[in-house]
Amino acid sequence: MPKRTKKRRGLPKIGDAARVEILDELDAWCRRERPGKLTWQRLEEFSGFSRQSLSAHDELKRRYDAAKAVGRGDQPRRAMRPIDQQVASLREELTSLKGIVQRYDERWARYALNAARIGLDLERLDAPLDLPARAVLRIAKANGR
Repeated sequence: MPKRTKKRRGLPKIGDAARVEILDELDAWCRRERPGKLTWQRLEEFSGFSRQSLSAHDELKRRYDAAKAVGRGDQPRRAMRPIDQQVASLREELTSLKGIVQRYDERWARYALNAARIGLDLERLDAPLDLPARAVLRIAKANGR
């Protein structure tokens, strides 16, 4: 009796050109050039290959995992620095932040004094914003102004 073999589906194998295209697409996801969330389904639609075919290639799987980590906001772990360096770095950051707070305090004092000079009291300045003004502030903040 002849031995039966499974019939191949006729799906193409991932060649070098396709692999490079898929890696380029995953790099675009790593650079956050693509909107939304990266999923195997999206990669399947882009490439025309199944998740199983894609994940069978170690390089594609590693790049996919890296792109997913970027999408989640995960950062690769850095090598630990000696405690002395960490403490010194944190002290520098603390000094910098204290300077920023001091500049804001000085600016607030200047604004309060100038407001008092033109006849505005702090209660009036502290009043909540009306709805249209809030929308303008949100738009300006979103635009980086």
